Amino acid sequence: MRLVAVVAAMASLVAACGSSTPVASHRTNSSPTAGGTPVATASASASASASASAASTPTASAPSPSPLTPLTGQYGLLISGGQLELIKSDGSIYASTPITDPSVRFCSSNQDGAMLAPPVSASNDQVYFRNGDAQIQMVVPSASAVNVTTVPGSSTVASFFSVSPDDRRIAVLVEDLSAATTISLRLYVEDLIGHGHHADIFSTVQPKGKTGTTLWPMGWHQGALVLAVVTACTFEPAGLAPAGWHVSNASNAVRIATIAANNCVLSFFPSPAGVGCSGSGGVTTTYGWDGKVIAVTGPQVSGFDFAASELSPAGNSILFSVRPGIGAPPPATRFIQLGPGPYATVQGHSACLWIDEDHALAPDAVIQFPAETPGNVRVNTSVTALPQGGVCEGRFPGGL
Repeated sequence: MRLVAVVAAMASLVAACGSSTPVASHRTNSSPTAGGTPVATASASASASASASAASTPTASAPSPSPLTPLTGQYGLLISGGQLELIKSDGSIYASTPITDPSVRFCSSNQDGAMLAPPVSASNDQVYFRNGDAQIQMVVPSASAVNVTTVPGSSTVASFFSVSPDDRRIAVLVEDLSAATTISLRLYVEDLIGHGHHADIFSTVQPKGKTGTTLWPMGWHQGALVLAVVTACTFEPAGLAPAGWHVSNASNAVRIATIAANNCVLSFFPSPAGVGCSGSGGVTTTYGWDGKVIAVTGPQVSGFDFAASELSPAGNSILFSVRPGIGAPPPATRFIQLGPGPYATVQGHSACLWIDEDHALAPDAVIQFPAETPGNVRVNTSVTALPQGGVCEGRFPGGL
């Protein structure tokens, strides 16, 4: 596994970290109703030389690796009580570090909420997070972090980011909310360390209100960016799902694939296998990152009023969750192995993402689902409660 490309000075910071400012509060991790307007067709605004350099030799001038050890294992990522936590499949906490909320809260003086992407990104080696408005840090187990780079940020500017699986590059969507009625979006890609090979690859202006959308960089697939299309501003207490997923060239933002929500609910967290879009009764269309349909399944979820569905990392199973909210039924999760294989229903916990093929993370628990059980049979699950509830942010490793 490749070591992370970080400056040599970071190694000396490891022993001194752990003094970050405590968090005041959580970001609300929710997604909007499916139905937002897709973003405009991308147009490159970077210089030709910068784009060509980033495309042809993305690692040519990257700094030498430091002695920091890559992470191993699989973890669910959770923000709980002002801490970013790496949760193991047995419910224990492998690592944690303080994380601070950004300044941005609202899109306008009307106090319509700004929809903020998870402030966490995992490569295949490390876990990164935005601390406050602008500082990108890397988790150092068991309870510290080191500075890596910075992104734009203020009380009216929010940055969403994703680090490439090989730790070489970072994609950043800058959302400027300072105008009265519009939102300016700018997407750039550069070296993770040193801001080198910077290329502004896309920009657009969106209206504030129900029709305006933004982009969340949520991962990388074979060198391309995976972006969620999300409503930018909302008065709703919670959302439901992305309006779509885009896979775009990381050098010029040219669209490679599009996955749209057509009378169905798209997965909130991306899986290496792709995403699902679930309609009435749980009938789910699964898509690969080429935008093509993998399969259409009809899981047995009659009478189960789900709010979200998530594919397992290998795409072998799917979970449907009821997430608590205003007017929502009690939390619950339905698990189905798509063999058809075993299935189970867990009451009292709404799983938000998969840690591995047999374990799912809920905001308050880890749920073990025996997916390898042969046959289309009901199976028993086990639940390990977490010390306190939190907000799901993603999984490690993060490569798609």
